[in-house]
Amino acid sequence: MAALCRAAATSPRPRFLKLVPGGHDVYRVSRMNQFTRRVLFLLFFLSGFCSLVYQVVWTRLAFATFGIITPVLSVVLSVFMLGLAVGAWAGGLFIASLVERTGLSAVAFYAGAELVIGLGAFAVPKLFAAGGNFLLAAGETDSFGYLSWSALVLAVAILPWCVFMGATFPLMMAYVRERDGQNTGSFSFLYLANVLGAMSGTILTAVVLVEVFGFHHTLRIAAAGNFTIAGTSIWLGWKQRKSAAPGIPDETVPAALPDPPPSGQPRTRFAQWILFSTGFCAMAMEVIWTRTFTPILKTQVYSFALVVFTYLGATFLGSWWYRHHRKKNSCWSVGALLALLMATVILPILANDPRLVHIDWMHTIDIPSAVIVLASICPFCAGLGYLTPSLIDEYAAGNPAVAGKAYAINVLGCILGPLFACYVVLPEIGERYAL
Repeated sequence: MAALCRAAATSPRPRFLKLVPGGHDVYRVSRMNQFTRRVLFLLFFLSGFCSLVYQVVWTRLAFATFGIITPVLSVVLSVFMLGLAVGAWAGGLFIASLVERTGLSAVAFYAGAELVIGLGAFAVPKLFAAGGNFLLAAGETDSFGYLSWSALVLAVAILPWCVFMGATFPLMMAYVRERDGQNTGSFSFLYLANVLGAMSGTILTAVVLVEVFGFHHTLRIAAAGNFTIAGTSIWLGWKQRKSAAPGIPDETVPAALPDPPPSGQPRTRFAQWILFSTGFCAMAMEVIWTRTFTPILKTQVYSFALVVFTYLGATFLGSWWYRHHRKKNSCWSVGALLALLMATVILPILANDPRLVHIDWMHTIDIPSAVIVLASICPFCAGLGYLTPSLIDEYAAGNPAVAGKAYAINVLGCILGPLFACYVVLPEIGERYAL
């Protein structure tokens, strides 16, 4: 992978395809200025922030409506991830044809997606309340029936908005491709901003926003963020349209877009398998960590928030380190990263040893013990933060359709992991062996 990273820096990179009068397919040679890059970074930071505000608040509302139980947590996580997977795949698949048919910039569709996500802030609480009343009227008393119906309600309430969240990656990548056809690392750039925003959204929601403003006003704050993103994106599209010179661009070279990597190639299948399996294991462990660390971090609500915050913080550091290495053309190999993951995955098991941590049964958090267990997941999460964007950058080379598919494969593992942890391994073998 290091060799491929170095080769990518010196070889010709794919450029944005544009059909001009005369029937010749050409590439527009352009680069985004620094101001536009900063705006895109801020937009995806705010998008990640709002997404995790929704996840945290929706989880809390789900607990309040359907019970503070691990199956509710796993269903919320899985439905959230299912929406991201479907949206990433569909957004990458259809954005090129939508742009071609409408003549609009891809950023206009990104603005529309953010607008719809903001509407979810008002719709989801009402759907939860209606679902809770339905379950109460249905009189479901056995655990299987109640869990099944509550899972269906959660899926109907959350899934549509999460689909649009997932679509934001390929939609914005398509816009980056319009502005800078030579950019092959747009996924990792957006991923870094998104994870940083998600980390901020998780901790601020749990510690400040919900405590000060309550659930519904916190959701409205997130909706205002989405509407701000939509307005700024429309401005970007208008600015691009206004500044576009008529006629054929000055610098064009006849060429054809590179074909996406064939899905049957062994290296491609290997990359897809890594993306799926790491997503599966990481999200399964997130559920198990939340339950395992609850006696140390106290309530399951705060345990979940702290685990997610730490997970995202370490992921951000890993992604930032990858971007740093990418600029120097010295990326770590897949083998080295997998070795790091296999070595660090056992740290949370060791850190949860009663000889290392102290459980205070008087409902107060023992700070040193909390630091130990949360720090134990950081090396593993940082390794994932490096591996995931590096694989997708290599696999997609800036192509929104290919990146959307790769990201969807990763998220598919994230969907199945929590369900497997909650319904299979935790009931059968317990937390320690599940890890």
